Amino acid sequence: MTDFKVVADYAKKCHDDANCTYDGESYMVHVDMVVGLVEIYKTVFKYPVDRDLTIVAAYCHDLIEDTKESFNDVTLVIGRDAADVVLAVTDVTAENRLMKHLLTMGKTVMNYRAIILKMCDICANATYSRTHGGSMYKKYVEEYQYRKPIFKKALTWYWKELDQEMLAQLWDELDYAHGVAGTYTGLKSI
Repeated sequence: MTDFKVVADYAKKCHDDANCTYDGESYMVHVDMVVGLVEIYKTVFKYPVDRDLTIVAAYCHDLIEDTKESFNDVTLVIGRDAADVVLAVTDVTAENRLMKHLLTMGKTVMNYRAIILKMCDICANATYSRTHGGSMYKKYVEEYQYRKPIFKKALTWYWKELDQEMLAQLWDELDYAHGVAGTYTGLKSI
C-alpha cells in the first residue's frame, strides 16, 4: 500500500472517530509531524520498499494503541508488512511508563523499520513539547536517556539495511530535540 492519501484519510478517520486529539488539536498534527520526519530521513533506508512501508506505517503508528482498530483492521488497509511495523511500535500494557517502554522496545528492536519510525515518533513528541512549552518535555528528556542506548545498540544489527550517514543525522536531530549538546547542524529540523 503506497497510496499515501488513502492511508492518511484512514488514519484521520480512525483518530477522529476515537476522539483522539493532540494538545487540543486534531491528532493529525502529531501524525503529520511523524510522517514528515520519516519523509525527511527516508534515505536512511537503502531500499525504497523500506521507505514506503515506513511512511505508510507512520500514518498508522498509533491506531492500534489509541483507536478501536485492531492489527487485522490495520492490515486490511495497509498490508501485513506495514502493519507489522505499526504493531512493533505499539505500546504494551504495563504497570508503569518505564516498564511499558522497556517491554515495547523489546519488540521494536526486532524490526529496523520500527526503530526508525519510533525514533521519528519520539523526536516529534519532544520537538513539539519543547517548542510549545509542553509539560511532558522533561519526561521525554529523561526517557531518551534509556531509549537512545537501546536503539543505538539494536541498530548495529541492521547496518546493511541503513545508511549510516543519514542515521547519524537522525541521531543529531533526536539529540537536539532532547536538549543534548552535540554537532547538530539544523539542516533537517522540522
